[in-house]
Amino acid sequence: MRVMTEEDALDRAVTSLGVRRTFRKDGWTIELAALVRTADWRPLDAPWWRGKEVCIIGVDLEGNFLLRHCDGTVRYWQHRERNDLIVAKSVREFAQHIGG
Repeated sequence: MRVMTEEDALDRAVTSLGVRRTFRKDGWTIELAALVRTADWRPLDAPWWRGKEVCIIGVDLEGNFLLRHCDGTVRYWQHRERNDLIVAKSVREFAQHIGG
């Protein structure tokens, strides 16, 4: 039996986004507008980002970004607060918490 990789987990979430579009974990509820397939991840180059390398992996309904950080965590960038918060230890964990 093949073990599901982080890439498999997120790509499966992309495919089912029409049905399963809410991230819920530890008091967080994020309504997802879009997820980015792993094959399409690119390092973010934006004047407002000052941290280490990240890729945008999703967007919520308010236009905030879900970022895959180079340390493997998934972070939630809130534009108004201009900060990022860790919402999952890995992309796999992030994908596991997306439901209907």
